[in-house]
Amino acid sequence: MKNLLAAVVLMFISVGAWSQVPQFTSTDYEDWVYNNPSIELNTTNILANRIVLYTTSTGLIQDLISPVFDSYAGQTIDMSLIFVTDQWKSASFVKSKVALTAALLDEQGATVDSVTWVPTDISRYNYLNMSLRVSRTLRNARLRFVSWKADVISSGAIRQINATSALRGDVNLDGEVTVADVNAIIDVIVKDEPDPELLSLADVNQDGEVSIADINNVVDILLR
Repeated sequence: MKNLLAAVVLMFISVGAWSQVPQFTSTDYEDWVYNNPSIELNTTNILANRIVLYTTSTGLIQDLISPVFDSYAGQTIDMSLIFVTDQWKSASFVKSKVALTAALLDEQGATVDSVTWVPTDISRYNYLNMSLRVSRTLRNARLRFVSWKADVISSGAIRQINATSALRGDVNLDGEVTVADVNAIIDVIVKDEPDPELLSLADVNQDGEVSIADINNVVDILLR
């Protein structure tokens, strides 16, 4: 049965991997959008901490938005980033007004998930880890970063965002979705007592069982 399933699957798909989330660093910011037209999104301005994120009391928002990326295979988006607060030693600096929010947006710009970092301890360079959940129905998405509670005095500058995705369908945990994950699901189906951890990973559609439906889910990811 295992060989038959594998043969059927391989007739329809080729080896491939789902692409990762776009990166924003001092040297890679292609297609990211910063909504302050007076400041160009370039290496010099990033390193000079000029990519400032804030919302003013009058509703003026300066945010940073990623290009659209394929989110269909994503399970979570895990981000490490640097948030710089140059005024952190100023007497007028207010920690509660530095809260950084990362949001996952759908193609229409609606928020699918968001997470906010509210500082307790703070320094000039703040190294943060943030995660967003990706719904199974989300096909294309953007990331948006803004310091929602900030004012001009207490705002922060974003220096670097490294985003990766935990992948739905990455059953063998090698960091990509390929035919090998289909084979891993087949192994679970044909074994009498599969490894419990593998059993959980192989339930790609999270319906409580491992079946041909999970293989179909992985094939769907590979064919996108």
